[in-house]
Amino acid sequence: MTRKYTLYLHISIIYTHMAEEKVKQTKIDELIPDDKNFNKGTEYGNSLIEKSLRKFGAGRSVLIDKNNRIIAGNKTIENASAIGLDDVIVVETDGKKIVAVKRTDIDLDSKEGRELALADNQTSAVNFSIDEDVLKDVSDELEIDLGEWGISLDENDSNPYVKKIESPIYEPNGECPATSDLYDDTKTKSLIADIDKSGIDDDVKTFLKLASMRHVVFDYGKIAEYYCHAPADVQRLFEDSALIIIDFKDAVRGGYVKLRDEIRKVMFEDVFAYDETN
Repeated sequence: MTRKYTLYLHISIIYTHMAEEKVKQTKIDELIPDDKNFNKGTEYGNSLIEKSLRKFGAGRSVLIDKNNRIIAGNKTIENASAIGLDDVIVVETDGKKIVAVKRTDIDLDSKEGRELALADNQTSAVNFSIDEDVLKDVSDELEIDLGEWGISLDENDSNPYVKKIESPIYEPNGECPATSDLYDDTKTKSLIADIDKSGIDDDVKTFLKLASMRHVVFDYGKIAEYYCHAPADVQRLFEDSALIIIDFKDAVRGGYVKLRDEIRKVMFEDVFAYDETN
């Protein structure tokens, strides 16, 4: 039997004396994404959200307004919808009570419980990328003081870490993983099987099969570990595929979005030399 999870909306403690009309069931496509979402998300962060949802089911809730528009959790809803978590429970509240989602199948001190806690923290950390244009437009329109939330959009800000990149940093720490452990293509295989069974035109099948590859989930930690053990020719192909980013003198981790010319020169001179000889 396929394990099915229900996605809970807005963190809250549901007391038994709450009126039934305060708790409603709906479908995920009834929720309206924020068309001015400040968070662009990241490819790596989205892959972790999808991985967490597949492995643990729904954990953290999302928040919607009175019109079913998503205030917080747009990326969670996007990934939940993609993997078929369609059922939603809505808890109506005015914000005067905390609402908690209780997972009756998980114990915090179990491996699953602690790994879910880790996944919750890590997905939040690596999936945040400010859309500065949207943020500026909305903050100007509604007179929101970004400084109160520790945000500065000033290009001339003297603090070089204002626009810091939160990047996952990996160092080799074990044996080389198997290539089959570097990715999860369960969803892709399922989609391809359904496509093959269909009676649609071959050109459409080809297109849909190519599109199904976007559901492959990469484990970048294991990819980095594999990279460290791989021969030079394999490493170069990993780099060309943007599976690995070499962080020169911690420039990325240090928070510099725009690298200085001298650093850029050192980083890419080997690449240019390689291109010129091939």
